Amino acid sequence: MTRLALLAIPMFAAACAGPGSLAGKPESDLRASLGSPAAEYPNADGSRTLAYPQGSFGTQTYMAEVDPGGAVRGVRQALGEDTFQRIDPGMTRDEVLRLIGPPQETMAFPRQRELSFEYRFRDAWGYPALFYVNFDPRGIVVSKFTRRIDPSPSRDR
Repeated sequence: MTRLALLAIPMFAAACAGPGSLAGKPESDLRASLGSPAAEYPNADGSRTLAYPQGSFGTQTYMAEVDPGGAVRGVRQALGEDTFQRIDPGMTRDEVLRLIGPPQETMAFPRQRELSFEYRFRDAWGYPALFYVNFDPRGIVVSKFTRRIDPSPSRDR
């Protein structure tokens, strides 16, 4: 193996490590890697949750937990079915935001007096999909649902 190839291996490994490899590092490393967060949520224990929407059409959102001392506890990809399953009726809007970050779209339904958050993501099979969380006027989750976006052209023409 050539020296150039040996030097390229660690650089390639570092590039593939992703945001999850930032656990235990200072917040400054997180910000150097991902930039400024789109949202920052303070927690009761003095820690903070930072949201980093990424990817084409915002299909990924990394949620970083930073302890009161400024060290990164962990970084996780939030837009996925396993996380969506943790959202239940009765949760508050703030709890949802801390779990999956800011929505790509917000829609108000004045007649039903509901607010809906829309998130784009890729489902378990790799298809583009939408996830919706609906809130009552008090900001409490009343329902949620997922809709796959069919990428194939319409056959009803």
